Amino acid sequence: MARNYVFKTLVAAILPMLIMLSSGLALYYALQESLDTSDRLAKHQSVLTDAHTLTLKFMDAETGERGFIITGKDEFLLPYEQALNGFRATLRQLKERVAGQPDQVTRLEMVGALFEQWNQEAAIPAIQARREGGDPERIVSSEAGKRLMDLFRAEMVEFNKQVSERLEQSRQESVTIAQRAYLITVLGLGSAVIVFVILWVILINRTSLAINGMTNAARLVMAGQLSHRAPVVGRDELATMAQAFNQMAAKLEAQSKTENEARQYLADRVEALVAERTHELLAMNDMVELLQSCHTVNEAVQVTRSLLPDLFPNSTGDLLVYDESDRLSVAVRWGAGDETLPEFFQDQDCWALRRGRAHQTEIAENGNSLMCRHVAVVKGYHVCLPLTAQGTTFGVLHVGFDARKTRERESRHQYVATVADQLSISFANLSLRESLQQQSVRDPLTGLHNRRYLEETMERELGRAQREQKPLSVIMLDLDNFKTINDEHGHSAGDKVLVTVANLLGANLRGEDLICRFGGEEFTIILPGAPMEVAQARAEQLRELIQASPVALGEEGQLPVTASLGIATFPDNGANMAALIDAADDALYEAKENGRNRVVIARQDQPPAQS
Repeated sequence: MARNYVFKTLVAAILPMLIMLSSGLALYYALQESLDTSDRLAKHQSVLTDAHTLTLKFMDAETGERGFIITGKDEFLLPYEQALNGFRATLRQLKERVAGQPDQVTRLEMVGALFEQWNQEAAIPAIQARREGGDPERIVSSEAGKRLMDLFRAEMVEFNKQVSERLEQSRQESVTIAQRAYLITVLGLGSAVIVFVILWVILINRTSLAINGMTNAARLVMAGQLSHRAPVVGRDELATMAQAFNQMAAKLEAQSKTENEARQYLADRVEALVAERTHELLAMNDMVELLQSCHTVNEAVQVTRSLLPDLFPNSTGDLLVYDESDRLSVAVRWGAGDETLPEFFQDQDCWALRRGRAHQTEIAENGNSLMCRHVAVVKGYHVCLPLTAQGTTFGVLHVGFDARKTRERESRHQYVATVADQLSISFANLSLRESLQQQSVRDPLTGLHNRRYLEETMERELGRAQREQKPLSVIMLDLDNFKTINDEHGHSAGDKVLVTVANLLGANLRGEDLICRFGGEEFTIILPGAPMEVAQARAEQLRELIQASPVALGEEGQLPVTASLGIATFPDNGANMAALIDAADDALYEAKENGRNRVVIARQDQPPAQS
């Protein structure tokens, strides 16, 4: 009987162990499969990231090419060339990542061919045409490049769709493996406990008290009361088994406690990461939307003052932009900064601007020798990135945060770089828009407003004069014998005369007065609220000032300049723009006929024209 008892006891001990071992092996293989699935998930995610980068490089190339076509400036070709090289490098890397998937490799080869076809058939011919003096609007309006880009986008959408499907499939596999591992763990423990129970029933005739005690303990443990222990009776084999059971229960309790703590930690961590990423995405979307609504770079800088602290909570940093004096001015500063820092800096004060790329440094308790001068001495990890787009640097973005792990630093660095890229692109687009706006309403030689701006503004001023029942005077000014100046002294002398007169007019008129170059050597001056007497006095003052300001021509000496002026006033000489300009022009013609270098007031022989 003793041997039988010992044999049954051994069976009771060995069978659960075998079950646990089998469960452990099955769980090990399940974990290996989970690791493999995680590797595939990471690979698919990298492919999606590279595919997005590939599309951005195409857009950068097209933006650079379009910028050169519109402006004719060679600096727009730099981002175009960089985008070409970046596209090809990214394409090679993407092909290496999907080397084992022929369908995706084929699609990438087609995408590369579309890009090269766009470069050869649209970009290079357009750039060459612009270099040869072609019409920018006709070049930009070509549909060849748009068609190829649409085909490229369609192929990339299909490519991303395939990768996303594989990514989702891998995620489903990961979930299935996790469920399998959970089932293996439950079945393994359950099977072990069941074996114990069966053997206890077999041995109950011999040791009913001990077996009942262990059975009760096993049931309580299975019910979740992991702190319960089986009674130990005597010192025989059954007592040893009870003790072993109690040890197993203790280990199970400790393991369960550890697993619960780990599960809770992971849940809290995932929740925090999801909340953080969600906040970043929402803040980024708000920033993009607000920046797209801005009309000037200064307005965009003002917007960033409320955006950046929200984009980078629990951090310190600043945004520096170039002012009119090419100094780095602090546009916004947040966090625990040093209040003694100045508001203006030079390029050499920032290592990122010196190096032309991102600069990273970690500040300990006593500072750091490679710290930029505009960075406050705050313990943590600091990143400075130059805001550069389309060959122009607009400033630098600095963010400091507390990241102890390398992976956290890389993640935060990437986020800061994304924000810096978006700011750079927005500043570049707004700067280009401002430049184009100025070119459309300014005379390139004198810097005065052109005739187009005159027509738009004069209609508005006439409407205001009619509403407020106030006069408005128009002065037409023409330089005397300007053709003779060009013929005898050259067009460069004529241009110098025009610039000199434009500067005299700008320096000797009111801020609300409007000065325009009407055409050739003729200028138009709008005087809101000025009656005829005031306009006449102002015209005489300008005529005398021009006559008393000869233009220096170097070795040729000084060139005397005079001007003839004609004046018309609303509403006496007309109620609309055309009538007033015609009346002033007629008075100017009369001044020319009567010997030049004089001021003539428009006649009131005819009734004013009706608007």
